[in-house]
Amino acid sequence: MESSGPITHRHVWRFGEEGTYEEQIPMLLEEPLSLEINGSQVAVLMRLPGQEKELAAGFCLSEGLVSRFEDILMIHHCGQGLPAPGEAQDDALTSRNRIQMRVRPEALNPEARLEVVRLIRAGCGAVDVDRSTLPLPRVSSKLRADGRTMLGLERTMREAQVLHREVGGVHAVALFDVTGTLITLCEDVGRHNAVDKAVGHCLLRGIPLEDKILLCSGRLSYEMVTKVIRVGIPILCSVSTPTALAVQIADEFNLTLVGYLRGRKMTVYAHPERIKMLPA
Repeated sequence: MESSGPITHRHVWRFGEEGTYEEQIPMLLEEPLSLEINGSQVAVLMRLPGQEKELAAGFCLSEGLVSRFEDILMIHHCGQGLPAPGEAQDDALTSRNRIQMRVRPEALNPEARLEVVRLIRAGCGAVDVDRSTLPLPRVSSKLRADGRTMLGLERTMREAQVLHREVGGVHAVALFDVTGTLITLCEDVGRHNAVDKAVGHCLLRGIPLEDKILLCSGRLSYEMVTKVIRVGIPILCSVSTPTALAVQIADEFNLTLVGYLRGRKMTVYAHPERIKMLPA
């Protein structure tokens, strides 16, 4: 087996009506990333190798572990490069799968990840969302986007999905400005990771998020919505559907939520006032 970036190759046997043959095919790597903050492990993320610093920064902000990027003092990826799985030494694998961060101690909220979990468990999935129960900020952005521009975003994202075309099996997240210009596209085996990588890309480069549109390839769950609300992105879209709880949270916290953004159609589930609608 040999590896190039986040892709490895595997010998497989193809069976079908046309016969049987052997082939080398590309496959995605999936590895754990240990995230350590101030010397303590806070999470292990199963992810597609690459963009580790972006993933760590985005995860901390979108999960509410840290409320301001300025409170992150250091992000260190302990290993660089992606050696082939068959050739990598144990210390190399451990190193590339480890992120160390330093955060201002007074700014760290290690209980943040449990807050939404407690809410969901209490309501058994049928909870009435209450701002006083769920500690999220209301999205304050006054951004307004042209509906015609938004209808072109899915095609732009699809054309930029290099790994999906080559191998398949990955989710994509694309961040756009209000003109429809692609800011970044991130692919990962997990859609949550792809969100965090896209958010981290902007955080590490000083790119504001309050005037951006985020489009993802998978279902919009409550976790996806809370991530986007925490970092202040005003419009969240998907080519798929949101869950009912995701819509409730978006409605309560002033997030514009769009599903089934495909071709020349979309469905707006919450706060349509941010979208300049097409004439009937």
